[in-house]
Amino acid sequence: MKRLVVDAEKCSGCRLCEMVCSFHHDGRFSPSLSRVTVVKDDRHGMDYPLFCRQCDPCPSVEACPTGALKKTGGGIVALVEEDCIGCGACLDACTFDAIKMSMFSKPLICDLCGGSPVCAERCPTEALRFVEHGVVLDRPEDVFLKLRTRWGIID
Repeated sequence: MKRLVVDAEKCSGCRLCEMVCSFHHDGRFSPSLSRVTVVKDDRHGMDYPLFCRQCDPCPSVEACPTGALKKTGGGIVALVEEDCIGCGACLDACTFDAIKMSMFSKPLICDLCGGSPVCAERCPTEALRFVEHGVVLDRPEDVFLKLRTRWGIID
């Protein structure tokens, strides 16, 4: 399956991924409406875009009491907004903390833009790529620790 992957060493923290995501989905430039959240380690100057990993099985899909979260035929997690009651069970179930609630009490979950993620297309440093890949299990804090170790940064 094609997945979004992050090369944290290339991420500049520009947050363009957040802006193009929110504009693509909601017609507004707003980090609070983005399905991508750039996690920052300001102390060490590191950034990591966080988004739905499209897990299979997906704990958030399984936790949804109304079935508003579904896996499409292509394996992409999708939200059926009219079926969502805004309970937040999907947030609690996500093992990567990759889901947030919108101001309208609906979960914001990366749907890979239907198979052509604009965040990867527009990433100026190519830190985000959409490629054939196995399940991505990286967590920002683990990636930051690996980079600090490799770069010899001792806290």
